[in-house]
Amino acid sequence: MRTASPSRLMMMARMDKEARLKTFLTEGLTRRAEEDVSCAEALTIIVRNPDSPVARALAATLADARHGNLSIKILIGETNSEEPASAALLDLDHAEYRVLADPRFAAAHEQLVIGKTHVWIGDCLRRDPNKRDAFELYHTADPIIRRFAAISFEKLWAIGRPVKPIRTEAIAPEIIAAGQTDRPAVLSRTHRH
Repeated sequence: MRTASPSRLMMMARMDKEARLKTFLTEGLTRRAEEDVSCAEALTIIVRNPDSPVARALAATLADARHGNLSIKILIGETNSEEPASAALLDLDHAEYRVLADPRFAAAHEQLVIGKTHVWIGDCLRRDPNKRDAFELYHTADPIIRRFAAISFEKLWAIGRPVKPIRTEAIAPEIIAAGQTDRPAVLSRTHRH
């Protein structure tokens, strides 16, 4: 018989993972500032959803400090957010967003590439990244891993459906509830039921 993991352990694992990711992001962004900023893509990320630990770590890191002309491309597996009131990846103004709507890409791994040096790879998009035994790799100063990560991101980016995020406070609650906006192809912060 299988017993469920206590929720306290799950929360501890999530907090630890987010803390490690924030440290890695801060280090990568600091290193990027020291690099040649003409790098074509400063930061790319593939996430399962806006509540993924890497998505939350990125949103928190960017909220803590300003990073000037940082170019960000975000590829999301699913757009459902369990905590839409908190600061999230969907609140970044200077980012481009695309969604991988095809479920065949669920085998792709979460991924974060910062500048020319830092690469993080996590669990695949179909697996809950909050699990205690979640897979993750941290790479620094490995140009081969960085090149492969950039190539895989660009191939998935080309397949992704472009969307434009919207801020929920800019739209009346009645319109959000009805699911109607006058803007085509927008990414709203929906609740999972």
